[in-house]
Amino acid sequence: MKILLTGPAGLFREGVAALLRGFAQDAEVHAADRLPDRWPDERKPDCIVMDGDRLNDVRAQLDAARERVGTTPVIVLLSMATREQVDELIATGVAGCVEKSASAELLFGAIGLVLAGGVSLPRSLLSSERSELRMPSGNVAPDPNLHLTPRQLEVLALLARGRSNKTIARELDVAEATVKTHLTTIFKALNVSSRGEASAVAARMAKIRETQVDHAISGQLPVARLLARMESQRFRPGEVLFRKGDPSGQMFYVEKGTVRLSELGIELGAGTVLGEIGLFSPEHRRTSTVICKTDCEMRTVSAADAIRLYYQEPEFALYLVQLIASRLQADKDRGA
Repeated sequence: MKILLTGPAGLFREGVAALLRGFAQDAEVHAADRLPDRWPDERKPDCIVMDGDRLNDVRAQLDAARERVGTTPVIVLLSMATREQVDELIATGVAGCVEKSASAELLFGAIGLVLAGGVSLPRSLLSSERSELRMPSGNVAPDPNLHLTPRQLEVLALLARGRSNKTIARELDVAEATVKTHLTTIFKALNVSSRGEASAVAARMAKIRETQVDHAISGQLPVARLLARMESQRFRPGEVLFRKGDPSGQMFYVEKGTVRLSELGIELGAGTVLGEIGLFSPEHRRTSTVICKTDCEMRTVSAADAIRLYYQEPEFALYLVQLIASRLQADKDRGA
């Protein structure tokens, strides 16, 4: 496991780096003043920990992080966490906030949670929110008669996944101002005042879980947008993407062009995911030879990123399960 720690050099950074090395037996901790322009060993970190007190331009630095590391979760360390500051960080795509006064156990718990796709909030903030009257207690279920439009449920479902307004707008193909309008209505309907409170309520709403499942089942999951930050590659007609029996280390998403599965005589076009079976099979071997029939443009997803997406995006996990099951069934029918 590789962890990148960013912040000014000194005793604090050295101490946190030493602490992080105890998170896992194989943990490699790399400390730097800022995010590097490129990874020295071409291996992206599994988690990024940032010194939040030195984040002069939060949005710019986090946008840079997203461009360079895709789905890698980011944790920000804060001297003192306020609701407004944490809400801003979560809105920009941070997966977790930890106060510098927290114990090593809490920091490790936050890292484990964000690696599993969750969002980690400071314990002090959670405690203060639970004490407020407007925050529903953990034993109180949301009003089953609560009325939110299908679009508002979609916005809330993405908010509960830690998405920023910008990301929600991109995934739903709407203006960011529209997302803000929906959130104003949602907050009022839920009787909450922050993203953290709304996420806590959403986690207990059956309608939200149903919305997430329905999107995956109905094929509305925006796979292209989920993979938009992955590396893009071009291939020429006749170029072999991979051969049957080859080791499987990547999954592909066809953005443009047509490919042919030679053993099966099948042609597939834009919007197709390829190579997913090899990533998840016990042998990690390709099950077919894929050749580009035309000029093709692909998003390539490493095995590590594919597995991270699988755990971070339950809808994506369901999409992959359905895709693999349908292809295995199709192969069985052809052999019958």
